[in-house]
Amino acid sequence: MHLYQAGSTETAVPKSCKQFPVKMGTKDYYTWTYPDIPENVAQELRKLNCSLVVVGIVGRSQCDQANKMPAFGMEPPIEHTARDGQVQCYYKPGTNSLLLHFETTYDEAIQGQVIDACMENPDIPFDFDSFYERIRSRFVRMMLLALHVCHIVVYVETGQTFDPTLVTVFQLLKFAREQHLMQFLPQMLRESPAARMGEKARLCAPRILFLFENFPQDEPKTRECVSAYEFQTEDCIYELLRHHNIVTNSSNSSLVALPNNKQFVFFNAHEELRPDKLLKAIECLNLAMYKPDTKEEEEDLEILELAPFEGFVKPFGPPLDEKELEKKQYKKDHTVWHFLQRHVQDALLGCFDEGSFKQMPHLGQFHLLNIQEWHDFMGTLYKLLVENAKNPNQETSNEDYRLFLQSFDESLNYEKKFWAHLCDLGLKKGISAYKSAAPANYGSSTHRQLLADATVAFEEEGRGPQAKAALAKLAAVCQKHWQDGRQQCEQLSLRSHPCTLPKNVPHDKHNSGVIHISSCNCGRTQGRREDPFNLRQANYEFYEHIAQMCNLCVKVKQYQFPIFEPSVSDYRAAAFEAAFPLLHTGKSGPPQDEEGAEGLEDEEEGQEQQQPAEEQPQNSASNGCSQPLSPTFGSDLNMSIAGFGASLNESEASSEQLTHSEANSTSSGTSSADTENELVVQIQEPVKKESRVDAGPPDDYSTSTTEYLPGLVHTVSDFGLLPLFPSWSLACVGPSSIYSHNTGLQEHFQSGFLSGANFLLPWDVQLRLVHAPKQQQHHSHHQQQHPGKKQQRWKKQGDRLSLKIFVGMEYECSRGHRFMMCAPDRVLRGGADIERDTCSKVVHNNMPLYYPCPCRSQTNYLAQLMRIHVVTPKAPVNIIVDPKVCVGKGKYTFTLGSIIPPRLSQSAYWIIRLPYVYQGDDVLIAPPDKLEPDDPLAGGYLLPGMFGVAETDPTLELNEPGRMGVSAAGNFTRI
Repeated sequence: MHLYQAGSTETAVPKSCKQFPVKMGTKDYYTWTYPDIPENVAQELRKLNCSLVVVGIVGRSQCDQANKMPAFGMEPPIEHTARDGQVQCYYKPGTNSLLLHFETTYDEAIQGQVIDACMENPDIPFDFDSFYERIRSRFVRMMLLALHVCHIVVYVETGQTFDPTLVTVFQLLKFAREQHLMQFLPQMLRESPAARMGEKARLCAPRILFLFENFPQDEPKTRECVSAYEFQTEDCIYELLRHHNIVTNSSNSSLVALPNNKQFVFFNAHEELRPDKLLKAIECLNLAMYKPDTKEEEEDLEILELAPFEGFVKPFGPPLDEKELEKKQYKKDHTVWHFLQRHVQDALLGCFDEGSFKQMPHLGQFHLLNIQEWHDFMGTLYKLLVENAKNPNQETSNEDYRLFLQSFDESLNYEKKFWAHLCDLGLKKGISAYKSAAPANYGSSTHRQLLADATVAFEEEGRGPQAKAALAKLAAVCQKHWQDGRQQCEQLSLRSHPCTLPKNVPHDKHNSGVIHISSCNCGRTQGRREDPFNLRQANYEFYEHIAQMCNLCVKVKQYQFPIFEPSVSDYRAAAFEAAFPLLHTGKSGPPQDEEGAEGLEDEEEGQEQQQPAEEQPQNSASNGCSQPLSPTFGSDLNMSIAGFGASLNESEASSEQLTHSEANSTSSGTSSADTENELVVQIQEPVKKESRVDAGPPDDYSTSTTEYLPGLVHTVSDFGLLPLFPSWSLACVGPSSIYSHNTGLQEHFQSGFLSGANFLLPWDVQLRLVHAPKQQQHHSHHQQQHPGKKQQRWKKQGDRLSLKIFVGMEYECSRGHRFMMCAPDRVLRGGADIERDTCSKVVHNNMPLYYPCPCRSQTNYLAQLMRIHVVTPKAPVNIIVDPKVCVGKGKYTFTLGSIIPPRLSQSAYWIIRLPYVYQGDDVLIAPPDKLEPDDPLAGGYLLPGMFGVAETDPTLELNEPGRMGVSAAGNFTRI
């Protein structure tokens, strides 16, 4: 053991060597580390017999050695290393007090050791909550030891005010003593030399004192101010400890004791506990060289100039008065040692408990032991509370003690219990909020909203580190509640609305609960339609159903589109790779290439007639409009009507002249000159019906009877695949006379149109007829068939025809509002919007497939291009329609699916109904949620150039799409 004396370095002293305290000016105390007490110190302590008062020093420190003894004028050896749970003993000979310095986790040096130990394992993340729990539980262990083996406990605080968290520590100490220690400690002490401690298992209710090492710097350090600050802090501490039952009226139930009429708070206001020795030496040197002088007269200046240096031979000043002497004496007496000794004397005089407890029938137990008895008692408690706690699996026959070792730290974590309690409350509140608001059946969006509301309800109560796990449990409980017979089917409709029927209940037909208003094929009748879940419901079944309620749909003449006809019972949909649709057929070519090829068709037609029949289907890839009605044919911005049929072939000179005129007028846009809108058509003698050659389909063309096309027909579809049902509709709703351009479309004929948006756009087309030499007789006969009439919408001036066609691009929103467009970016607002070239803007430009509905509503509904109205003229020509809709960002271009584009009869009102939903192969192309102002065509668009013109052929009927006449065999086949 090491002993210090005479201010020299430490020396090892044998136990047999008797040591004496050092004299004035040197260290006058002994220090050693428990339990190795030196023999010479033990001999001196034995002389005290049963008058030994044990003082425990606990609290906080900021130095490397975890030393809290500077205020007592003591310090550990230089090589001393602080460790958690270590006890350093101090004894000053001539006194009756043994000071025990407890090194705990509240010392910064030991906290650093704990942090380093946590950082040594990088696999375990550093958790502040668990770290703080470990720090506090270890401090409580050492504090429990101090409260049982000491008569007086001095709590050292480095701050300037009382730390309220210390009250929590005292509460934990009271809980640990009553719930743990008192369950096993009295019984285990009976079997040890410390049996005389009795049922209380401690020396006494220890008196608690508070030492503040620092006094507020902004406060004056006078006797009155320091005393007032100490009394104020005492009142605060006493009120807190009494309020939380740390100090009670009985020593049996009180954790600690407070003197009633004696100071128990000390502020170190005058002594610098840890001074810088170098700065102290410099200050002493300055004071020695420059002594203060309180008075200097002018006549002394000459004498002062003779001094060898400044401050030489200056007087010390006047002597101190009584007030200064009193201050000096106060500073000398106001020390921690004197403060402590007053309480030590109370213990020695037997009045330790007097004044501590107001109501008590008898004094509490108070034991003054000799050094041997205390040492045995200390050894027993140190082993039970500190050493054995390092091994939670310590073998013991006492079940309460085993529980103490295994669950002590967990039982002290009151924050964890508090947060767990709050999380339980929040969990109950959140689950109740979810279940009370949950309907009988609901979908995932409602579930997410209810879960969000339940989370908000949980957060009103739930807090702390366990909140994350509690929220996960809340989500799991709510998920189970939802899936327990309350979950909706949630199969998405083609308009992205989920099915609202129960998931676990079988249902043949999905239902989202969303209702749309749509018109029939002819547009006369509007009805409510359920949200479609498959392509057949969207594009076919609804229109077949509403046609039964419409008295016009059952009468109109409809074009029959080719559909799949199975030959086996187990027919199936064709399989596609949606990401690579162009690889299925080996055919390629975007719509722009097809339209661009149409400009060369006049030159190719003559060559096609000379080619063998088996090669014609290969050249049909460039089918399209054979003759433009506008010189800007081929331009995406201004496509015109084109002529169809080999019977309308022109001479090469005419084609070249037309091509030259196209190039001259492309840059000028749509022209209103009659010569620029002229269409050149050759008329041949019609073929007799009985002598007509029915070429039939090409030899390499055959349709599958076992696989059908799952989506709509598009430009890269395999011609061998047909859809199960038509998604388009083409119907003649009556003669051209039912439309009056003065009044527009009336409500009894076309319902649901917005005011002013119910007009068709007139389109004037110039047609020039070119006759073959052998057909003059037919020409005269042709003129006799069409005498001039005032009401007809065509005029003949020699070999020229002026046609007036009415066209309307109709849009319809899900609320049933219908309107016409007069430009790709403008809704028709009435007859004033119709000018001479208005129709050119809709037939010569890409028309958007979706456009915002102008109806007033909080929700911005999108209207969809659903119908194209065409009123044909009464002229010796047929209008041919071949619409193409480009959707999916140009990936798919959908067509009617007919090999030959339909011919519209003369002087009739025709309506083309477009698909409600578009599906390419097996990929659904959903409409956009909203349109981007910068790209209105992003959702899809109708390509220009859908109209054509051809000489009237009475031998071809509308409902014969499969027949291919000789004149049309190589012109209408699309890839």
